[in-house]
Amino acid sequence: MGGRGCPKVPLRARPLPLEDVRLRPSVYATAVDVNVDYLLSLSPDRFLHNFRKYAGLEPKAPIYGGWESDTIAGHSLGHYMTALVLAWQQTGNAECRRRADYIVGELALCQAQRHDGYFGALGRKTKDGAIIDGEAIFPEVMRGQIKSGGFDLNGSWSPLYTVHKYFAGLLDVHAAWGNAQALDVAIGLASYFEKVFAALDDQQLQDMLNCEYGGINESYAQLYAQTGDPRWIRLAERIFDNRVLGPLVAQEDKLANFHANTQVPKLIGLARIHELTGKDDPGRAARFFWERVTGHHSYVIGGNADREYFFEPDSIALHLTESTCEHCNTYNMLKLTRHLYGWQPHGALFDYYERAHLNHVMAAQNPATGGFTYMTPLMSGAAREYSGPSEDVFWCCVGSGMESHAKHGDRSFGKATTPCSSISTSPRRQLGKPRVSRPRWTPIIRSSRRCAFRSMR
Repeated sequence: MGGRGCPKVPLRARPLPLEDVRLRPSVYATAVDVNVDYLLSLSPDRFLHNFRKYAGLEPKAPIYGGWESDTIAGHSLGHYMTALVLAWQQTGNAECRRRADYIVGELALCQAQRHDGYFGALGRKTKDGAIIDGEAIFPEVMRGQIKSGGFDLNGSWSPLYTVHKYFAGLLDVHAAWGNAQALDVAIGLASYFEKVFAALDDQQLQDMLNCEYGGINESYAQLYAQTGDPRWIRLAERIFDNRVLGPLVAQEDKLANFHANTQVPKLIGLARIHELTGKDDPGRAARFFWERVTGHHSYVIGGNADREYFFEPDSIALHLTESTCEHCNTYNMLKLTRHLYGWQPHGALFDYYERAHLNHVMAAQNPATGGFTYMTPLMSGAAREYSGPSEDVFWCCVGSGMESHAKHGDRSFGKATTPCSSISTSPRRQLGKPRVSRPRWTPIIRSSRRCAFRSMR
């Protein structure tokens, strides 16, 4: 990796690598163990069904149902790859790493069959309701034929959101253990979409970005970090939704009535761009967004949004319903918090992190079954519903749940000055790495009321 991909913003706090942290017996360790069992119960080949089918290859297993049988198919595979990486780092489970490498090899095969860098499982619906290969929408977009809504682009359900998940999984596999094939596949896919973006003028780009695009700006920024090729950071900066991000740069809270989780990944992307370029505006927008969401749009458990949408600031009492606090929102807000803490380690950041992690993320998994919630309702008497491990639902929150519960040792230790941790962990020596000592690596998660190192049994 060339020096051009190195961060321009010095990080003032650095976490102990997840692979150097092991969880002691606790509710956190139980959550990870249950989640790893769930991950290993899933079939990579079922997730890969459409990838192979649309590449002209015979699928090896039947497709999953739920969202994986809709036009958003493939999003779960990206989450699954990242979750396998995290589970390997957290536990050392060799099967997780083997599966991730297997998936990368299959995606490389699908990409080679298509000859243009593209691969994918996402679909589009025809007028008669049939689902076909969704790749055809991108040449249409390049010709300026853009029919874009909040979650639909030319008949496909948030296709760039899904593509972002492919990128994230591939880049995570490459970063974790140097799988060069994963980076090659990501570069090929990035090159394909580079041509799509290059064909659009500024207004056409904004039209396309009206449809949810996940954190694809973060993916291009991270690809720059892992390759040093400046073309990727230039593209990352161009993927900027003026309607939502412009006011945040200007320090204006106009979030009400926007779909919440559509927006958070965009700010994670701006945070990464700030780190890699040193430009102030992306960082200011990310900080302002975090301050407004956590201080004026969030519930006591750290979650946000009612029926998936932001509401007017400081109006929580009007929004105690059966559909509050989508898990994906908090999953992404914690990612954003980790970036901000790296720039300026402040206790308020990890007060929020701990509160949301314990009260929302931990509550979003059923430790008896490994199922996940979509919403955590705060209306009195409302039921909290979990996916079943044998159900083919594969909502977005199943995907983010796979990741959240693979890494409960994350950010428990780091180079910072906060005094204690509420997660029972121990730093460990990793072969080939220097021994970690407590004076150098101090816990960075703390309780706002008391310090505790004891296991929660």
